[in-house]
Amino acid sequence: MRWLILSLLFSSYTYSQVFVQTFTDRCTGELKTIVIPFEGSTVVAFYNQSRTFTMNDVRSGELQVWLEEVYAWWRTISPCSTNQATTTATQTTTANATQNATAAASSSASTPPQTSSTTNSSSSTESSSGTAGEQTSEGGGDNSTDDSGGDGDSGEGEDSGHDGEDSDDGEKSEEKDSKKQKVNPVIVAANVATMSALDGTVNLVTNVGMSQASLSGVTSDALSLMIWDNLSQFNLNLSRSYTNKEQLVVLKTTGKDKIYGGDVKNMSSSSINLMYSFGMLNVGYGKSKVYLLDRGLVTGWATNFMAMKSGEDFTFLPTVIGFSTKPYMFDRYSISPMLAVAFSPVMYATYDNKISYNSNAMFVIGYSGSFNLTRNFYVNLGANIVESTANLPMTWSVTIGSRFQF
Repeated sequence: MRWLILSLLFSSYTYSQVFVQTFTDRCTGELKTIVIPFEGSTVVAFYNQSRTFTMNDVRSGELQVWLEEVYAWWRTISPCSTNQATTTATQTTTANATQNATAAASSSASTPPQTSSTTNSSSSTESSSGTAGEQTSEGGGDNSTDDSGGDGDSGEGEDSGHDGEDSDDGEKSEEKDSKKQKVNPVIVAANVATMSALDGTVNLVTNVGMSQASLSGVTSDALSLMIWDNLSQFNLNLSRSYTNKEQLVVLKTTGKDKIYGGDVKNMSSSSINLMYSFGMLNVGYGKSKVYLLDRGLVTGWATNFMAMKSGEDFTFLPTVIGFSTKPYMFDRYSISPMLAVAFSPVMYATYDNKISYNSNAMFVIGYSGSFNLTRNFYVNLGANIVESTANLPMTWSVTIGSRFQF
């Protein structure tokens, strides 16, 4: 009964032939009014449920009991509910993990086998040097044939001087380039999602994020912000990921050196998630790991520990997520279907000072796609549905957006 008093503020008053009862929901701030005539009956609609009542039902307390029962049901699916916070956190964690998985798979698939940028650069430099030497030699022969020996020596000297200047300029240019390129470019993504909630409402959610990898590509930092169109829900996520690659093996040969290995083995990440929803604050810390298996299959796990504050009450619960995806790469676009399952096995709440256990599972089915319009500009399209064995309403989301790098 204490939670109902905290959640609903009731007031009632009577006109000549009508009984009026009003209440304010502390979660959404919505004001509702129930009007029941002294004679006859009326249909009362309350959080998507309805029932017929008379004034005798009001006097006997039957109306009050029904309101409490309906609100107890709605409280489990409201925007301020633990279930809604868990659903949103699960979707966010799964989306971040699968994005890391897709990026790792794409990077691994695009890596040329048995080669490296160092070897290619060296080979290119050697080839250019050899060509330049041949041209200089041929030029010297022509000069010595057409001109006198002195002129020929002078021409060779001038060539030598220019070569030295070009060499100095090249070294300075390389030094400037190395000073400039200390980090990889920033990748910016902006998405708009149409997302349903457990209470049946549908919102537009804007998601803006940026990420940047280190020069070696081993570590990457990301920041994303989600804003609901009701301006009562916000989500901020910060993460850092680490890419674990196989050890490089260099085989010395008479020709070019052959390099094996260097493929991505797995990716691990840590994240902090802050969510505000209708006055409830949710803080989560997550860990995830992505494994690249044979035939392009990607699988992994993620954990998220959440602490939620609503009024003076706190709720603590962990969530464990397992997921699998397989990116399909084409010429200019990729598609990644995904399946994930999440468990929140235990929960502790301070309002009743109890530990409760949960054996239900939550399933996420969806896909994400990326289309390459230009070298640095991509269009993203994704969709997913979330279903639970806890007899909660199914939710869904459709996302469209873009991604580009500076």
